[in-house]
Amino acid sequence: MLKELCDCGKVAVWCYMPGYSSGCSPYFCDECVHRGCDCNYRHLDVNTYHPPLDNPEVPEGQEGVDWKWIEDGSVWTSIDDKGREWPCAEYEYDLDGYEREINPHEYETK
Repeated sequence: MLKELCDCGKVAVWCYMPGYSSGCSPYFCDECVHRGCDCNYRHLDVNTYHPPLDNPEVPEGQEGVDWKWIEDGSVWTSIDDKGREWPCAEYEYDLDGYEREINPHEYETK
């Protein structure tokens, strides 16, 4: 089974769904995917117009483990188990990687 590869050569588990008008590959491994996007930021001030404003409260869980401050006391975001911010919501994730019918990298999984 052929898989999409990140530019670094690893199997791509993230895909930027809008794609790129430049023709660059939208596929990324977990290490190369662009992380940190304000679409994932949560604002505590309900008067701040910057979606999402679904829950203007301090997050549950432990700071530095489950979430971190972006702007101390006013904006926070969730983090993964390695302490990294999540990619933009426009990225899709597939744990097994993305299958490809035509693969210029000629990569096969074993």
